Amino acid sequence: KQWYQRRVRGVGEDCTLDFYELEIYFFVICVVAIKNRRCVSAEAYLSTLFTFAKAGSAILFYKMNIQLAIWYILLCVVLTVTVRTPSFEESSEMKYFVDDSLPQQLKNDKDTIWVVEFYTTFSPHCNAVKPIFGALSREFTHDYMKFGKCDVLKSHGVPESYDISSSCLKTELPAIVVFEDGKPAARIKQTNNGKQYLMSYVNLKRDLLLQEFYEKAVQKSKTIKSEKKKKK
Repeated sequence: KQWYQRRVRGVGEDCTLDFYELEIYFFVICVVAIKNRRCVSAEAYLSTLFTFAKAGSAILFYKMNIQLAIWYILLCVVLTVTVRTPSFEESSEMKYFVDDSLPQQLKNDKDTIWVVEFYTTFSPHCNAVKPIFGALSREFTHDYMKFGKCDVLKSHGVPESYDISSSCLKTELPAIVVFEDGKPAARIKQTNNGKQYLMSYVNLKRDLLLQEFYEKAVQKSKTIKSEKKKKK
């Protein structure tokens, strides 16, 4: 056991890690590695790392001194309450759909390209994609290209009508669909045919063809404005 012994400077005693402490360290490393296999951002990775590191540290403090463990847990609680996680802004024009409002919107507004995320509030994948979808909405929102979100638990039957399963067993959520002329023109799911998709900012922007749809929206805006001028 000499390989993990280390001497603290200024102290004459050896500071050693026993087998139980090593088990906790390796447990935290394994859990973080498993949980972070499909992280879509550095923020999600660090959040998982720090959460389990705190849990492991609390156990080690308890083994050493129960009073230190109590103070450490209280400090973590205070920091959690007082230091808020920064909120990720989304486009001010983001629209939320419930019941059958999405089909009605697509039917009544075929001139607008809609980018809609199908999500659930309790899904960790949906929560991880939230800041990415918000950033995309800020970049690409236009008069003729808008973003929205559809809560599958409040819109029964709507996801299935667009070939999206809301079942937790299939893990297709979040799913993002681009609607053009009221019909699906591009679609990305978290899991498709058993394969998981990495929903990063770059991947979604590229695979959903958002730049191309944005250019179409700009061109449509110019065409409609020119037609209005001719009528005048």
